[in-house]
Amino acid sequence: MLLVNLKSIAAKLAVLAVSLIVAVIIAEVALLSFGISYPMPYVPDPYCGSRLHPGMQALFTKEGRAWVSINSDGNRDQERSFAKAPGTYRIAVLGDSYAEAMQVDQQQAFWSVLEKQLGSCEKLQNRKVEVLNFGVSGYGTAQELEMLKNYVWQYEPDLVLLAFLTGNDIGDNSKQLSPNEVRPYYVPSVEGDISSPLVLDKSFQQHPHYLIAQTTYSKIKVNLINRSRLLQILRQVWADYKNRDNTPKPQPEIDDTGLDPIYAPPKDKVWQQAWSVTEQLLLMTRDEVKSHGAEFCVVTLSNGIQVYPVAEVRRATMKSWGVDDLMYPDKRIAELGSRENFKVITLAPKLQEYAEKKRSYLHGFPNTKPGTGHWNVEGHQAAGTFIANELCDFIGQDRNDSQSDPNPNSP
Repeated sequence: MLLVNLKSIAAKLAVLAVSLIVAVIIAEVALLSFGISYPMPYVPDPYCGSRLHPGMQALFTKEGRAWVSINSDGNRDQERSFAKAPGTYRIAVLGDSYAEAMQVDQQQAFWSVLEKQLGSCEKLQNRKVEVLNFGVSGYGTAQELEMLKNYVWQYEPDLVLLAFLTGNDIGDNSKQLSPNEVRPYYVPSVEGDISSPLVLDKSFQQHPHYLIAQTTYSKIKVNLINRSRLLQILRQVWADYKNRDNTPKPQPEIDDTGLDPIYAPPKDKVWQQAWSVTEQLLLMTRDEVKSHGAEFCVVTLSNGIQVYPVAEVRRATMKSWGVDDLMYPDKRIAELGSRENFKVITLAPKLQEYAEKKRSYLHGFPNTKPGTGHWNVEGHQAAGTFIANELCDFIGQDRNDSQSDPNPNSP
């Protein structure tokens, strides 16, 4: 009798196991069919804090909808050889989520557009153009400099293009303003002296979150989650549940008018230091590029409000913020380039004119608010085209020539 009961229990457990396996398979197929995906695309990195997960593939739908594939070197790009083929002109793109561009398909990203457009540049007629993307979401200029030093040079680029987002890069470069504790910072060597030389702060390597992410358990967990959409959605539900009662983390105090301080000269010491650190980092990046015999160019991107297609909305926003020029940070970077002899491409005025003429939203997607967030397909296309036109004129210029326009058009 006992043997019969054990056999009956075993049979029921076998049926239950098979049922669970079938249910999991059905759930995975259903989630795949509906395009539901919440991957974990980042891995810890000893130099930059984090990098993209090599070999990861996933569908991203949070903002826009795009299939994302990360190459074996951990970049959102096609596979690239380290050695540059003879007759090739290589451009390395540094940047944050705008360069990472997970909101659009790879061939629609501005760096892919740039590569195609430069194919018709007369100065490069006899050379194959390759634009390599090293953009990672959340990066500030410090991380981009570390990416350049530790990962980019092995690809032998002829030009380094730093895609600078005024909307958050200045704050991201400040250890006081940025909420991200797990990344490197460059800080003044003399505390309180914003003009003192910068030194690299790698204390993030001792942060508990970084140390945990380095464990074998964490690496196995990330790999399993990235391979299972069911695990991804369970993880997302659990994360939403844990955060349901969380109060918002306190943010650094900004100007008491409520104005985002990037659109006006900084009034407090924290933002003054953030700007000082940012400008020093741009000069350090320029010097790093020059030391390797390559050309350097900064392109300032656009924030949604800067290129909002309705002038009345822009003016109303400026009035509510108490400012009369949405291009202040772009002009400040351009003026730095003019003084310090490096090329600056200022996109926002060109994109504003384009958006207003076409009555097009260059930021935003069908599943987000128009005019906000990242560039959409049209935004990437316009940006890539404008950058290509400017770079075609710039490549091979006498470096003693004027490198930038310190007075881009505005509001």
